[in-house]
Amino acid sequence: ISLPSENIQNKDAAQKALLIIALNALYSIADSLCSVFVSVYFYVNSLDINTVLIHYLTLYIVTPVVFTLAGWYAKSRDRTHVFRIGLVLHATYYASLLYLREDAPQYAMHLGALLGVTWGFFWAGNNTFQFDFSSGMRSREYFLGMISTVSSGAHLIAPLFSGLLISLAPEKHTGYEIIFSVALVLYVIASVLSFRIPHSEKGRPFRFFRALFPPREHRDWRLIMLASASLAGSFHIFHFLLAIIMYAQANSEAQVGGYVSLQGLASITAAFLVGRFVVPRTRSIFIFWGVIALIVAGVVITWKISLATLIIFGLLRSISLPLVGIPHTGIRFEVMQRTAEAPDERIEYLCAWEIPLAVGRIIMMG
Repeated sequence: ISLPSENIQNKDAAQKALLIIALNALYSIADSLCSVFVSVYFYVNSLDINTVLIHYLTLYIVTPVVFTLAGWYAKSRDRTHVFRIGLVLHATYYASLLYLREDAPQYAMHLGALLGVTWGFFWAGNNTFQFDFSSGMRSREYFLGMISTVSSGAHLIAPLFSGLLISLAPEKHTGYEIIFSVALVLYVIASVLSFRIPHSEKGRPFRFFRALFPPREHRDWRLIMLASASLAGSFHIFHFLLAIIMYAQANSEAQVGGYVSLQGLASITAAFLVGRFVVPRTRSIFIFWGVIALIVAGVVITWKISLATLIIFGLLRSISLPLVGIPHTGIRFEVMQRTAEAPDERIEYLCAWEIPLAVGRIIMMG
């Protein structure tokens, strides 16, 4: 991976940005190998979709609470510790799945809580790094587009590989255990690499409620949080729900993997183009067409659920994700920068943003 010289302000910023992109790549590969198939794994072993929903509902309830606590620690102690704890807990989560095996659905709520703690630490650290290190780029969208492209690239290859491996294994459980083990190893490697991230050990006060309940003059930040709540369901719930619906239609992990990889192909193309061509003055246009794609996808899947409509829905959703997500993140970071009284208050705003995001997820889950 390389960054063109016109998009960096200094060599040190470029090296830090590349390290964050590399760590996001390792995370994305491990996540893409397993995350979709965790929901299928719960469904296969329980034959009850409520088990899957309880797992993710617990995840979405726990995440913002832990995210806020992790944000406080990152602000008052060290952001690097928070990020590294998140990576270690990811490894612990998949080690737990390997230990519990077929009994994992019986502990769906407990595993959901563990993953919520994991997400809280990981994303508190990762979002802080993305905000800090993209500040060294002349265009935030280019940096965010690179991360989105790497993530989409992992989603292009890994799910198909996992689906084929599970389908071709002598026993399904053997295939699941292999991909969970690979994810475990990748998270351990990422944890080791995280020691190269520079520390920030300056203790500072954590002013959370000012970001969560902004004054009237901070209208832009209020709108950002409302937008996040409204989009949370579209971009998070369907990630695992579509995999279960496809498995129910096809009864094949290989087809589920191919379906997710097809979405990855659409998403990586859109992410690359958006990262290259979006600029601050065209952000709203990209977001507009992304939302239009979501609306069309919703009309299609409401009309009829079949293999054809599932594919159309998945493709439109995958295209809309970078169309909305990349410029929305760029806007969010800039509004945070304008609204915060001091540059080091960005952690409070990242934590506050998680609250409407969780509300949107929980409402959509219901």
